[in-house]
Amino acid sequence: MGSVNDTPVDDGFIDVAAGARHSLALREDGTIVAWGWDMRGEVSETPADPGFVAISVGYTHSLALHRDGYIVAWGWDRNNAGQTRDVPKEGRFTTISAGEFHNLAIRPK
Repeated sequence: MGSVNDTPVDDGFIDVAAGARHSLALREDGTIVAWGWDMRGEVSETPADPGFVAISVGYTHSLALHRDGYIVAWGWDRNNAGQTRDVPKEGRFTTISAGEFHNLAIRPK
């Protein structure tokens, strides 16, 4: 599965998040590194763009918050619960959190 063997050893990480079988790390430049189980895009669908400010990992899906306030989700929408397809497409969010089969986000008034 590669959960431990593929762990990045670079410098410059500012955050890390662990899921059931995959993990993420956020670099200072806002790029994301993913490793571990990749049966349904948990690693391979990780956005390559810079500019992310927060990451969160659910059971088999991940979230990233861009500095412009939008949310990106990828991975397995397990049990068809909407973890990756029901993420708001617009808005200026400030905080994200991925649960086992759900997501949370805060948007200021």
